[in-house]
Amino acid sequence: LWCFSTYTHICMSLSLAATLSTTSAALLLESRRSLLALPVLVTPLCARSDEVLHILDYPKQGSCGEALIPDAGIPFVKAFGGLESGSCASAGYSVKEGEENGTGERDKDRTYTVYGKG
Repeated sequence: LWCFSTYTHICMSLSLAATLSTTSAALLLESRRSLLALPVLVTPLCARSDEVLHILDYPKQGSCGEALIPDAGIPFVKAFGGLESGSCASAGYSVKEGEENGTGERDKDRTYTVYGKG
């Protein structure tokens, strides 16, 4: 969304430039051309990353499982998998107990770092 809104803002700025005086429009257009000439610098800002999510009592009862979820899957696992944003430490589980794979059909290949309260 950030990329889309940034490019939309640039397009809107270019449209606005048409209504400004010739000198002001030329300066605004030149600054926008400079920005568009640097796609390598803009691309990393648009890249999405993984997020740490946690779930209580999974994959082991009485503990907290923490996993790194790809950005595209975050809405799905929050809505249907019961995972919440943040680390297990944010939920009061700070003692690392090890790692386990998920026990469900869709996440049996996902590795969870398991934490206990200590």
